[in-house]
Amino acid sequence: MTAVLVAHAGGEWLDQTIAGVAAQTRPPAAVVAVNNGGSQKVAEQLLAGGAQGVVGTGSRVPFGQAVRQAVQAIPVEGDPAEEWIWLLSEDSCPEPEALEHILNRVQRAPSVVVAGPKLVDWDHPDRIIELGQSLTRYGARWTLRRQELDQQQYDHMQDVLGVGPVGMLIRRDVWDQLGGLDPALTVYDDALDFCVRARLAGHRVEVAPESRVRFAQSGVAGPRIDRKRSVMRVAHRQARTAHLHRRITYAPAFVAFFEWLGLPIYALFRVLWALIREQPGYMAGEFVSAFTVFFTPHAILASRRRLKTNSTVGWPAIRQLRIDPKSVRTARMIDREAILASNGRQPKELHFISTGGLAVLAAATVITIALTWWAFSYTSLTGGDLAPLSPIDQLWQNTHTIDGVPADPFTWVLALLGTLTFWNPSLSIVLLMVMAIPLTALGSWIWAAQLTDSKAGRALAGLGFAMSPVLLGSISGGHLPTLVLTVVLPWLLLAAARCRESWSWAGTASLLIAVALAAAPVLIPAAIVLLIVGLFSTLRGIGRVLTTAIVPIVLFAPKLITCLVNGRPLDILLDPGINAPFEPGTTWHMLLGFPVFGLEGWAGILDNIGLGGPPSTLLVGVLMVPLALLTLLGVFTGRIAVTVMSAVLGGLGMLTALAAAQLHLTTTGNESISLWTGSGLAVYWIAILGLAAVGAGALRRAATPVVSVALVGMLVAVLPMASQLLLNNTPFRDGSTQMPALVQAAGESNPGIRTLVLTAEGPHSVSAEFVTGSGLRLDQIRTAETVPTETKADRELAALVAGLASVGGADVSDALVAQNVGHVLLRDGGNGAERAQLQRVFDQHASLKSAGQTAQGLLWRVVEVSPKMDAEGNAAANLGGTAWSGQTIWVIQLVVVLGMILLALPTGEVTYRPERRKRASRWSRRKNAELPTLTVAAPGAAQVPNPVVGSDSTAEAETTGEAKTSVGAAPGPDPDPPVNSVQPLAEGEER
Repeated sequence: MTAVLVAHAGGEWLDQTIAGVAAQTRPPAAVVAVNNGGSQKVAEQLLAGGAQGVVGTGSRVPFGQAVRQAVQAIPVEGDPAEEWIWLLSEDSCPEPEALEHILNRVQRAPSVVVAGPKLVDWDHPDRIIELGQSLTRYGARWTLRRQELDQQQYDHMQDVLGVGPVGMLIRRDVWDQLGGLDPALTVYDDALDFCVRARLAGHRVEVAPESRVRFAQSGVAGPRIDRKRSVMRVAHRQARTAHLHRRITYAPAFVAFFEWLGLPIYALFRVLWALIREQPGYMAGEFVSAFTVFFTPHAILASRRRLKTNSTVGWPAIRQLRIDPKSVRTARMIDREAILASNGRQPKELHFISTGGLAVLAAATVITIALTWWAFSYTSLTGGDLAPLSPIDQLWQNTHTIDGVPADPFTWVLALLGTLTFWNPSLSIVLLMVMAIPLTALGSWIWAAQLTDSKAGRALAGLGFAMSPVLLGSISGGHLPTLVLTVVLPWLLLAAARCRESWSWAGTASLLIAVALAAAPVLIPAAIVLLIVGLFSTLRGIGRVLTTAIVPIVLFAPKLITCLVNGRPLDILLDPGINAPFEPGTTWHMLLGFPVFGLEGWAGILDNIGLGGPPSTLLVGVLMVPLALLTLLGVFTGRIAVTVMSAVLGGLGMLTALAAAQLHLTTTGNESISLWTGSGLAVYWIAILGLAAVGAGALRRAATPVVSVALVGMLVAVLPMASQLLLNNTPFRDGSTQMPALVQAAGESNPGIRTLVLTAEGPHSVSAEFVTGSGLRLDQIRTAETVPTETKADRELAALVAGLASVGGADVSDALVAQNVGHVLLRDGGNGAERAQLQRVFDQHASLKSAGQTAQGLLWRVVEVSPKMDAEGNAAANLGGTAWSGQTIWVIQLVVVLGMILLALPTGEVTYRPERRKRASRWSRRKNAELPTLTVAAPGAAQVPNPVVGSDSTAEAETTGEAKTSVGAAPGPDPDPPVNSVQPLAEGEER
């Protein structure tokens, strides 16, 4: 029996392996070592360790090729069927009885030609690395046991499909018969493939569990296993290459051809699958491995010939040795739980029912039924800041850049919402209005569950945010963007806090950040600050943190470029949708959580009873005292990380609200409009409630009564606003009544026709706007078109209105036709005297014909019929601005969004990362590079200057009859052994 020891780096591990071989109770008859691309010191260390001969390879070659060169150097003495070869590497130290046990196993069963030991971890010998190998149903390699405690629970195992190369005992004649390890399998599956060919040749393969070998997995034999992600990615690529090669090799010829032909397409599917499994680091490996196999068909043909040459029993003979799918699923489930437990990533049990989550959701549902009962009968809404959505095709078309004007990112949010109720996109807005309170309560409760275990604290966060002035004010005023923000904000905080854990959380956070910023662009500066804080807080998972910015950047890029080109970079912060004028609250109002001056009704109530504004502020402040005390308690009792995070979040939210009140970027008529303050207050409010929930947890038994008082105070504070919703004192009406029926009918037959809508604001003061088709649609609004300066279109509209409102003025018939105006609507309300004057003028105008009173106001029809646009013209108008560049931008945005959705899908995939290992001492790499490679032969052996050793390159040496290396003599004292250069095989590239 001859041991073949392959070494590369030498050092401490090799010393221990040599000592392990020398300490065997049944030592090998000879040890032939291979200096696989190592330095002279490695050769000297091997000789000093008792090797009878050292074969040098010149440069590093695969383990199988190194073993082949060593076996060729071993002379055959006697019957090859009685000679055995024991394969070892420098990082595999056998225990004293390892060889004895494995030899006893093969001697008891003459049909066994290959046997393998139990491989255990080098640093933790009580853990099993490998105990035999098998194949799954689809041909993937399966290691029977991985990193499991060795309690002799598998010592009864015998027959297996294959074993690993380390510690493998092989009969010499079988090695020669099968041609050794396949040169095409350089890292993975070389020994498994050899065992499969041995099985197909009618032989048996066994594992000897009582034979134990410590293995460090440094890459000398098999793959290098290390904690570094770069090493893991290389190992994955090598494993995939070996798997694809074997899969085509083992397949029938007809199937193998089409499998090889389809490798490029298969590579694309595997890249997509790696993205779905949240393993983007493996995407390049999947692509490279498939094309590596595709461009080496000669290696596949050689492997198929090698397999077919000795196959006598056929594949059915080894079917029972393959692992069944049920065992694979069970083992993977156990491995997943073990990996999560070892990494501390076991999901935290929320105990949703027992800790009050269901009760909070039920209470929120009751509240929403009481406050939004009036919305149940609607299928679309208009009024306030709301408008219906376009049909599904136009809804997605409006996400394009049209006429050079980019769409707001919020249009993508509207398109996604409308797609949920594609038959009536406007219905999704109604459903969101109704479900906003329960969804917000649920999200806030789950977010609070990450901060505290207190039932009362979680209830405070859930119900408190659901009854916040920001949320109820958004419902009562129809401010849809802020409504979306409050719904997604708790889920966004949850995903952002965990985005370092997995790519799934990172993808989810990226999507939610995009939704939040699309709804509230004023939060962009705060988001940038939080991203910088996240990057510098720790370097762990920095790539995932950066991933969260991808979707927002892609969606905002077209609008940002337009704002920069127009010289108005602050326009990127404009609120999307309809923005009505409002008076921002004072600093004290905002500290109490109210975005609008008047504390949402309290100032008016106290004014009616003779009190002024300050008493209302004082009253609401007193109602908020319990919440403030709980927040203060949370600051001093919570974890530092939670306190700092909440403080930064709340501070940024308040600063955003205060800054928004000072930024007047748009106008309506002669009145400027500030940015909406509710967006920043939503962030401020959830931070305050998070600290209050932590503070409630510190009160323990006293938490329930204190939280109850705080919730009652908050409920009373928003009572005027809630009563308005309860009594249906809202500005909403059915979306189908947005325009008169006559106008809607004309809009359906001619979508391009426009209506001039006028409102009498005051004496000689009129506001005017054009409404296209059957009415304004929320997804048609583009803030990039909103500029506070007078434009040419504004002047044309003013001239048209002046002509219509002037008695005896110039004829405006041509102007009406040029503007494609079909109707003029004078809305109800406003200044009555001015409205009556406009009515008299319009009735006398030759270009207008009265259509009577409607629910929306007085309507006139333009006498001159506007030219109808044909179907082709409509299509051209709808597709305006979707030229190649605009369409390309839209496609890129869509691909990024879909890719991030795939990344965000939960797959349950976990990746095992080895523990940190103290590396054995090695010699300096610089010194190694300066030393020549030696091949040391025993004294008395015939020396051949520069012989070429290898299975495919030994013709010259064999024809001369000269020996390469003799085995059997003891190493001599020759201090200067001859140097032999050994050329590697063509497939033997450095791994």
